This record gives sequence, C-alpha cells and structure tokens, in this order.
Amino acid sequence: MTSRRTAILMAVLLVLIFGYVYRPASMSDYRPSQAQFAHQVPPLPGKNSISNLMVRQNDSGTWQASFDYFYTGEPFVRVVVRLPQEQQSPSANGNPPWRQRMQLAEVKRGANHGTVELLHPGSDFAGMTRAVIVEMENWSTPGDASNRPIIASAQLDQVIDWPTWETWQTEMQFAKQSPQQNLERAIALIDAGSRYDEAKSILERLIARDPTLVQGYIELGRVAMKTNWGPEGLHHAEGLLASALQIEPGNANAKILLGYVQAHQKRYRQAEKLFAEAAASNPRNLWLWANWGEVLAMQGKLEQAAAKYREAIDRPATHDTYDNARLDAYRQLIALQKRKNDLAGMEALYKQRVAEFGYGSCYSADYARFLLQQRGDANAAIDVARRALNQDCEDSSSRQILGLAEYVVWAKSQGDARTQALTQARVYLPPGPMALYLLASSDRTADAASQLIAAGEKIDQKDNENLNALAHAMQREDLTAARQLLRLGAKPDTPVGYDSMPVALMPVLTRKIELIKLLQQFGTDYAKISFQGATAFDFARQTGDTDLLDALKQKAQVL
Repeated sequence: MTSRRTAILMAVLLVLIFGYVYRPASMSDYRPSQAQFAHQVPPLPGKNSISNLMVRQNDSGTWQASFDYFYTGEPFVRVVVRLPQEQQSPSANGNPPWRQRMQLAEVKRGANHGTVELLHPGSDFAGMTRAVIVEMENWSTPGDASNRPIIASAQLDQVIDWPTWETWQTEMQFAKQSPQQNLERAIALIDAGSRYDEAKSILERLIARDPTLVQGYIELGRVAMKTNWGPEGLHHAEGLLASALQIEPGNANAKILLGYVQAHQKRYRQAEKLFAEAAASNPRNLWLWANWGEVLAMQGKLEQAAAKYREAIDRPATHDTYDNARLDAYRQLIALQKRKNDLAGMEALYKQRVAEFGYGSCYSADYARFLLQQRGDANAAIDVARRALNQDCEDSSSRQILGLAEYVVWAKSQGDARTQALTQARVYLPPGPMALYLLASSDRTADAASQLIAAGEKIDQKDNENLNALAHAMQREDLTAARQLLRLGAKPDTPVGYDSMPVALMPVLTRKIELIKLLQQFGTDYAKISFQGATAFDFARQTGDTDLLDALKQKAQVL
C-alpha cells in the first residue's frame, strides 16, 4: 500500500515538474526581468516621456543621440533611436528603403539620461538623413517587433551627411584604436604594397590630431614615393621629410629615408652624409644599412655595398617593419654574388635566409629554384619546395618549382621512377605553354622540355590567353628561354594573343632590339611580318625610333 501511495505521489510530482518546465515559451519570452520587475514594484507616479533630445558628433567622428527620459516602470518598454529615410524608390533588390534602429542598452525606472551611438544607415544607402527620432515602444504583449505601440517619442531635425559605407567603416576603425595602433596599421598597409590611399588617410588624420607626430610625416613620405616614383614623388617626399626634421632635427628615421630620396635624385654625397649621421645614434632601423648599400651599388662600389648589406643581415632581427630591410639586403647580396658567378656564396645566403625565416617561409621557393636551375640538383629542390607547401604565404612558386623539378627527374629516369615523376609533375605544373617556357628558361631544365616535345607536347600550343611558350618568353624579355624554344622548333610567325598577332611582332612593339636580333638569327625576316595590314616596319616608323627601324632592316647571320 505504501509503495503504491509513493508511486502515485511521484507521478503527480512529475506532472507538476513537466508542466513547469514545458510551459509555452511565448508566455515568458516577451517578459524579461524588466517586465517582471515592473509587476513586482508599483509604477512611479508620472508619465512616460522623452525630452531634451540632442545629436552631436564627437571628436572621433561618431554621431551620438543623447536625451532625457522618464519611465514609470510600466508597461515593459524598449527605447529605440531611428533614422527615418526620406521616401524614395525601392532599392536595387526591390525592397523598401531600410531604416536604421538603435536601442538603448538598459531602460531604468525614474528620470534618467541615455546616449546611443548612431550607426551608418547601411551599405546600400547614399546621401543624408534629415531627422533623428527617439521612441519608447510598448513591449508588454506579444506581437510584431517592427510595429509596436509608441507611448512616448521625441524628434530632432538633424541633417547628417553620411560618407560611403567603406569610408564610415574606416573612420570607425580609426576611432576605436589608439594613435599607436593606427600608426602601426598604416605602416602595415604601406609594407603590404597596397591600399596606399587608406594608409594616407590614416596618417593625415593622425597628423591633424597631433601635428608633431614625426613618424606620420615619414610614413607619408613613403606613400609619396611609392605612389609616384618619379621626380615629382621624390620631391614631395623630400618636403614631408623636411617637415619631420624641422620638428625633430635628430630623427634617424627621417634622415635614413631622406638619404634614400636624395640617392635617387643622384645626390649621393648628401645621402651618405645623412646615413653617417643616422648611424651615429645606432638606430634599430635596418633600412639604414640596406639603403646605404644600395647607394654604394648605384655608384659601382660593389664591395662596399656588400659590406653594408651584410651589416643589415648580421644585426639582430627587429621582428617588426624593419625586418623588411633584412629581406631586401638578402636579395641584393644574392644578386651581387650572382654577378660574380659565386654559387657557393649564393647558396650560403639562401641557407642563412631559410634558417632565419624557416623552410615554411615564402623564401624557400627561391632556394629551391637555385638548387634546380643553378646546381642542377632536382631532388634537393623537391625536398625544399615540398617543405614550403601549404604554409601561410602564397605557395604557387613552390608548386611551380616542385613541378619543374619532377619533370627534370622524369627526364633522367627510367621505368617506374620515370612514370611516378611524370604523374607528380603534372599535379604541380600541368604540361602546356607555361611549363615549356619555364623548363626552357634554364640550361639545367631545358632537356626536360625537349623530352616533353618528343613525347607529344606541341611547342606552339596555346593557353587560355592564346599565348604559346615563346610568347611568354617575349613577354618576360627572357633571352635564354626564347633561344631554347627557337632551337626546339618554336615558330616566330605563330599568331598569339586575343588579336592573333605574330609572336615576332611583340619585341617590335616593346622596342626590345636584343630579342629582335635573336629572332633574326633564327631566320625571321621582318619584311614578311605583318599584322592587320601593317608591316613590322610600319610599326617601327610609328615609334620614331630610328635604332629600332635599323635593327629590323639588318640581315643577321642565320644560325
């Protein structure tokens, strides 16, 4: 009997619990704590109201609506700020004009003051809003959230001329960051080689707030040079750097960049004087040594230049924007070693750079290319290129080198090893005009191109841009590849490009006389090369280049 009574009581208890847990959500969802509180505490005497609405733009450019309100505690409400749009035609997607709604985070009982940030009306909006409305909406009953009864409101006629969505986002990002963060962001944009206008806008805003921000003028100088690499851009940069030095005469960064500007104005002695002054303060800025090396190289002082480049890479890494100078110094030093045909020196530098930045860095591809094209070590190139795949940097170069190296292994192998190498090569670099061009660009890989052609690849096959391998060589002014491809049977009169222009005409249009002479050595007669009714001589006459015209008329000895 007892157990039966216990079972009945447990069943009743479960029913009660079930009823409590599974009551309809709609009964409570629209009554948050504010509504529950309002029913627990008697409402205050008075009337719900909104008053003293003001709209202002603060120093950071953000628009804000501030107002006073009185809330009795009933009914449950939300305070919303709206930016009504003027009546206009529907947007491009056919929808009515969108209205922006911003909500006060918390509504308190009694007399209070509220502030709400006004957000941009949206990416499809262009123009201005002419009013700001604050409304107290009744949320005490379920219903359509976009059509609540309004129990109090206030309106202020306020014209806000909104910028574009992209500009507004940039302004908001600027406002939310510290001056140092904004400066670092501008520097990163310049280092990335893109979005110079955005970097310039950030720097101009920083200087408007703090006219003594020396680094701002220096970075604007970099923007001036990178966006107008000519006498005008250099002169503009010089003026900005002069401003920086007026504010802080001993600033090493300003002297380093000004020295670089003067060097490219061929004022070498003045440039080196500035570099020496900057070096006296032992700055962290490694561009001092990289730029100094470049100035010496421009004057033909190659050994002295190499010493400065080594200074840049031997100093401790800075782990910031100045490490770009280390990379530049590596590149310049490798180029100097290549001029001396010092393969051991080149390889030592490649190894040092990879050891510093890691095999997974973007610089492993250069080492792999060296191993393949200079050392002829395809297997070592494959090892280095594979270790650089699928890293954070763009790995298309590593894939390209990996494909080239596999083609070289295929050309030197027999049996299963040959078959396996070819399948791997096709994965990373499909056979075609680009593969043939790249293989022909080095004596170490040219034999693989020859074997591909012998195996059935067409020397004059074209890609999606209607270019063949010889056209790619002409585009890149690659004499070595062009010579190899001509030896392999490439035809200079093959029509290429979207206009089907003869390959042999490409160096005429770009006025590359060395390429013209090479084509003549392989039998090209420019008297027979024409395009759309005009001869190669007609094109040369249009340029007014007498040397070009003379080159076309010459009869080079055919190989």
